[in-house]
Amino acid sequence: MNEYIVIKERESEAINPIQLVKDETIECIEESDENGDWAGWIYCKGINKEGWVPKQIVERTNRNGRILEDYDATEFDLKIGDIIIAEKTLNGWIYGTKKVIVGVKAWAPLNHLQRL
Repeated sequence: MNEYIVIKERESEAINPIQLVKDETIECIEESDENGDWAGWIYCKGINKEGWVPKQIVERTNRNGRILEDYDATEFDLKIGDIIIAEKTLNGWIYGTKKVIVGVKAWAPLNHLQRL
């Protein structure tokens, strides 16, 4: 697995991160700019939830979508020097665990990290 060190602090902006389960149906509201900093994301709404979801896990039919795998948009608060062990990299973000916190998985933006 790849390890990254935090080089720029960041507090999560997500107050209530979207959580979805495989085969859940959602409404696709907006796609991120493919030429922008955060290409590859779709803003989705479900029952009592909304947030950005990687387009790779959404099977779209017009404005509706079906989720292809479980997804949790929880983000880490980042402090300089934190080590994150990446499980996957997707659309400018990594998903994994902090080295000092066992069992907690979340996302972190690659532009705040440096690969070790």
